[in-house]
Amino acid sequence: MNSPDSTTHELAFGYIQVETKGPHPRIYPAKLRFFFLTNEETGERFRVNVDTESGVYSVRLPAGKYVADRVQFSEGPFRVESHVQLTFEVPEKKLAYLGLWQIELETPRTIRGVKIRILEGEAEFTKKFSTELGLARTPIATVLPKPETFETRGFMVDGQPNARYFRRR
Repeated sequence: MNSPDSTTHELAFGYIQVETKGPHPRIYPAKLRFFFLTNEETGERFRVNVDTESGVYSVRLPAGKYVADRVQFSEGPFRVESHVQLTFEVPEKKLAYLGLWQIELETPRTIRGVKIRILEGEAEFTKKFSTELGLARTPIATVLPKPETFETRGFMVDGQPNARYFRRR
């Protein structure tokens, strides 16, 4: 018998593609490092690290409503953060596939735009992912975050606060 405070955690997963758009890009490709999720009912926060090479992420979450509220990119030693509002619900006893997030990050300038599009992506990805984890018999629910398109600004953050490169005199 489960105690009242014990909760089961469901697996949420997806993948991300980041592309830099505009003139004069940095020599480093933009990659999404992580994003934060907040449970709307409890206020609990989760940091979701993204595999920068493949763009795949997964996280165990209690069933409930969530909002992705902050994302951080890296371009070599440079960091860019954006505040977003992408909401979704993790169902009970199912894998939650959050789709393909296509992100366009504008090249550095005074106002740096970030555009996010949420797509279903490839059907084969969900099957391959669940099979590799040994969860092929677990049902998969496609839960695309809303809104499906989102535009915001990117802000530079100090990636290495003590590095002399960032604190020249």
